[in-house]
Amino acid sequence: MRAPIPAGFEKPPQLWTYDGQSDPDEHIDNVNAILDFRMVSEAIRCRLFPTTLRKGAMA
Repeated sequence: MRAPIPAGFEKPPQLWTYDGQSDPDEHIDNVNAILDFRMVSEAIRCRLFPTTLRKGAMA
């Protein structure tokens, strides 16, 4: 998937990780709030979101 990096987006925002032990909806809401604030496109969100999941959450 190719998506242009937005201007001023030097490095990805610091996102909380999810390990499967807490509420997954709360994790998604937190990630979306941060990415909304940074005005991140849907394509970039799709690439960033998996980086917030720890192995236990991906099982």
